[in-house]
Amino acid sequence: MLRKRSKYTIFALLLVAFIALFFYLRMNKPKQLQRNAYQEWSANFVGTLDEKTYIKTEETADGQVTLSEAQGYGMLIAARAGQQKLASQKDFDRLYQYYLDNRLPDSQLMSWKQVIAENGEVETFDHNATDGDLYIAYALMEAAKVWPKKADDYNAQAKAILVDILAHNYNAELTILTVGDWATEDSKFHSLMRTSDVMPQQFEEFYQLTQDNTWLQLKDSMLDKLVLMSEQYKTGLLPDFMWVGEDEVKAAEANAVATEFDGAYSYNACRVPYHLAQSQDEKSQAVLGKMLNFFMSTRRITAGYELSGKEVHNYQAASFLAPIFYAAQKTAGHDKLVQQNKFIFMQDLSKEAYYEMALLTMVALEVF
Repeated sequence: MLRKRSKYTIFALLLVAFIALFFYLRMNKPKQLQRNAYQEWSANFVGTLDEKTYIKTEETADGQVTLSEAQGYGMLIAARAGQQKLASQKDFDRLYQYYLDNRLPDSQLMSWKQVIAENGEVETFDHNATDGDLYIAYALMEAAKVWPKKADDYNAQAKAILVDILAHNYNAELTILTVGDWATEDSKFHSLMRTSDVMPQQFEEFYQLTQDNTWLQLKDSMLDKLVLMSEQYKTGLLPDFMWVGEDEVKAAEANAVATEFDGAYSYNACRVPYHLAQSQDEKSQAVLGKMLNFFMSTRRITAGYELSGKEVHNYQAASFLAPIFYAAQKTAGHDKLVQQNKFIFMQDLSKEAYYEMALLTMVALEVF
């Protein structure tokens, strides 16, 4: 009996050692990890239409669906991969051209959704989504750094997008970005804010490009709104959407605009740690730190929470884990979150979960 136990003990120790060695080798080959992530992302999610490329988000009976949000992610991933010599300027420009061909009429903003039929015909939906255009503008600015010969073109187009965002997605009374051009002044949604549209570091760079002080005002004002929301719960968690008043904020109710989890920390708000961790702004770091402290107290991080901290799903998702891993890497005192969640980079990329894999690939290209 004792000998049998010894065998089991030896086997368990060898298994632990093997797993530890696997993780060590995988995590200590950052270039290979980045290459694998980008190549799998490209193979699974980049679709071709003539000489252009787009990001595949969902296959339906009507055709392949893509979103401006997805195109923004795809362009940023291509620019980041270009920095690592994993993508070419042609790779980026093919994504860029698809954006150019799917702008709204008389606008630099992209249609929020397109459906590409099997015969190549593209159905373009009205209106924009603010987050998609923010990412497209930022991706162009990053591409200008990677491929400087075309920097003037990329930066000029980014500036044109940012001008139109302020013209069509801006609530001047509350100094916030609205969720899209459909949230007009005569709509109650004019005071609705998507928490993941708060991108303080990017807003500072938008100011540097445009010299429009509105972007600095937006950074301060929208961070103030996050601070007010963060103070309402011990967890510091933020909802996907919130209603904004002059001196108050409140989480959106279920199905206010998108899903039953509009007022929860769900698939929009999960991007917030990634955005805040890129900024050294005091308010940004305070909001981020409170959230990370909550996650430090959990046994494992699941795919969504009520703002009280109660889980809304019992499964895990890379779209939640990757931004937290990124933020924990960027801040002191959160090593547990790094060690606890690095397993996401050991898995094969899903061929269906575009959103998860977009966030995972962006983080892999930046962290390693």
